[in-house]
Amino acid sequence: MLQRFSTVWPLLLLVPLTVLLFLAPQLNITLFLAGHHALAVLPAPLWRIASVFGDWPSVLMIVILLGLRFPDRLATLLFAALPIMLLAGGMKAGFAEPRPFLVLPPGSVTLLDVPPGNGSFPSGHAMASSYLVVVLLWLWPERPVLRWSIVGALLVMLSRIAIGVHWPIDLVAGALVGWGVATLWCDRLGWLRLSRLGVQRFAVLLVVLAAGYTASLVLQLHGHHEEVWLRLALAVAALVGVMRLARPAQQMA
Repeated sequence: MLQRFSTVWPLLLLVPLTVLLFLAPQLNITLFLAGHHALAVLPAPLWRIASVFGDWPSVLMIVILLGLRFPDRLATLLFAALPIMLLAGGMKAGFAEPRPFLVLPPGSVTLLDVPPGNGSFPSGHAMASSYLVVVLLWLWPERPVLRWSIVGALLVMLSRIAIGVHWPIDLVAGALVGWGVATLWCDRLGWLRLSRLGVQRFAVLLVVLAAGYTASLVLQLHGHHEEVWLRLALAVAALVGVMRLARPAQQMA
């Protein structure tokens, strides 16, 4: 099971922050504008690259790569993302909150990337990066892993403010939901393991999905920003990894 203190203290921090920003909408706006303009001192490609580590397809490719060392746990790790993704879609559709560039006066927001077409609340990137932190903590429960993975998740969340597509409350609430659901899943279902044959069959399914995703990225190479190459590298690495797992003679780690 996940270390209890390591999983509880982020929730104790995120809950009051979410409540505070919900009750003080003007503070939410002020923090966004201050952060958006302050983060503009760093180049746009840096923020777009940081944002890759919070988009769901890339995060799932990373989880596959991490799970190659623990193939019998790979299905449990990936299925933990499913309820979080469903919650993200449902909450975005239900709240239908407009993104900052649609609300603030013209010239207030400088978009650094093509904006998503769905609702702002909660942030799917914050949910995905928080889920990834829990996965890392579950596989390697040492304190340095927690510290550096949280730093990475914070960079992802800051990137969404820098790019101009999320309010602070979107990020805090998204992190709260992602962390909470992933922690609950790993605590309750983390004991599940696949047999050697189960790993092989699951890997065959992942080969099909990773190959399809890789092909879609290849078609996007022309006319997209530089971060598509990072997405492609993660997808190819994950595809090669699951192809190895899918071999009949593959030995369990």
